[in-house]
Amino acid sequence: MKNYKKMIACLIICSLILVSPLSFLTIKTSATDSEGVKEDLKLSNFKKIVSIPVSEEGIEYTGSAGRSGPEGPNAFDVKGDKVYVLDNVHHRVLIYSKTNGNLIDRIFFPENYWIYNMAVDKAGKIYLFDAGLNSLITILNGQVEVKSLGREVCLEPLSDFGVSEDGPYVVISGEREMKTAILKDKQTSNFVPDSNGTRTLTITEEKKNNMSYDKIMWKLNWENGKVIGGQIFTLTGKIMRFEFPSGFEQGTNRYIGMNGNIVYWKLENKDGISVVGFDSESGKIERAVQIPLDIYYIIPQRHIVIDEGNVYVLVPSEKSVDVLMVTSWQSPEEFIRNTGKYKNENIPNDTIVQSEKSVEKNFSSITNSSISRSQIISTAQNYQWHQWYCNKENYDGSKVANPNWWKRPYFIKSYNTYYYQVPYCWGGFSSLTGFDSEISQGYAAGNVDTSPQHGYVGGTAGVDCSGFVSKCWELASHHSTTQLKSVSMQLGNVGNYSSLKQGDILLTSDHVMLYYTRNANNEYVVYESTTGGYDRVICRGHTYTDLVDNKYEPWRYKYVTDG
Repeated sequence: MKNYKKMIACLIICSLILVSPLSFLTIKTSATDSEGVKEDLKLSNFKKIVSIPVSEEGIEYTGSAGRSGPEGPNAFDVKGDKVYVLDNVHHRVLIYSKTNGNLIDRIFFPENYWIYNMAVDKAGKIYLFDAGLNSLITILNGQVEVKSLGREVCLEPLSDFGVSEDGPYVVISGEREMKTAILKDKQTSNFVPDSNGTRTLTITEEKKNNMSYDKIMWKLNWENGKVIGGQIFTLTGKIMRFEFPSGFEQGTNRYIGMNGNIVYWKLENKDGISVVGFDSESGKIERAVQIPLDIYYIIPQRHIVIDEGNVYVLVPSEKSVDVLMVTSWQSPEEFIRNTGKYKNENIPNDTIVQSEKSVEKNFSSITNSSISRSQIISTAQNYQWHQWYCNKENYDGSKVANPNWWKRPYFIKSYNTYYYQVPYCWGGFSSLTGFDSEISQGYAAGNVDTSPQHGYVGGTAGVDCSGFVSKCWELASHHSTTQLKSVSMQLGNVGNYSSLKQGDILLTSDHVMLYYTRNANNEYVVYESTTGGYDRVICRGHTYTDLVDNKYEPWRYKYVTDG
């Protein structure tokens, strides 16, 4: 009997020993499966038609140092059975089959260009626009052609680029209204290339409001400083107005296109991006789909397109760049229910408002260190519009202390000529008079080598992002992005930008931008010294989701006055 009990006890112990690891494995597998299911649920309305690995063979991103965030696959387009994806890092356009997702071709463009946006026409002609150089690259049947606007033409702040059946166009932002400029060849025949081998491009027509690829003009509708809806102007002259649901007031919302009686808009909030289809007759929401912000690694310039009635989305994530097609839609009721939690997202946080008041009280008596908002913006604009003469030494960097740590800005293409805008310079802190003096002494104009192993390189002139803000705030020394916090107060968390005023900053650990205004498209217009093909002080707009995705926080200089 005793032996029998011992045998039973041994069997129980053995079974426990065997079951324990199996139970652990079961729990682990279950957790992994649930994560996969959760990810699938996020994209349950989509079908993946192209997936490109993030690798040297596939597609890659830049770093974020010296620019507003990582870049690379900034745009895509779909035409017929072909999917076109911009690969800026490798200076090429990747073409895939929409049917099977296989790579068809790699089309390369000149390496000295950084593409802001891309579009493809019905004939398969690729249009690439370099906003830093105001240059248009077209590629058809392997033939590459480059055309440029004159240096005196300013397209800032640039809001969009596209191609209609009439050719390419750009949209330029304004505080009260947007403006579309139609781009054409300066001459229709007998082109004469300029000194850089590029042909001349010109603006032949300007139109009020935004234009889309289908030639429809559109605008956002505002009320009491908030976006409440949008309207389109059809080719027949009909005006269609649409009211956006609550919770999208801060978003950079835009018209996408039409399919039959459905008018599609892109709407943004803290949660992500929604494609919303409105009935053209009733103006009511007919369908919608949501794209969670947390699946994006970057927000591309062009990431939603319509082709042959289907909606496609470009989603660059950390490990792959995917093109998705919408295959099913949420009902209006489901969409409103899912987005209802954002109805009050624009109400200022009481704690933030209180801290702002206390700071104003504490520093109201300080005058020696104070600076007005108008002074800050005036300085920023002076950096943006500053004209300077580039000689051979400024161009070739012959006086740079360490040539291995120097890289000439993209926009400086030749010497013995004038340029506008102070160049980006890693670690730079040049005043305008100081910059002119350094240039006259033969310093290199700018430095876009943002390698972390070195800071400012001797013999270079210009400003980096934090050096630019430091100068605009009239700080006595160069403050890094981290050090700027010591002279500032935080206005809110990521995504809470309603308290921003002129001269405040949008800040991350890698970059800082000087806030100016929200334009008519609800883009956040900033002044910044940046790389990314611009490589100088510029004025441009950022979408709400781009700022949120890159985790920008709003901050205010402690000694600023509302003058």
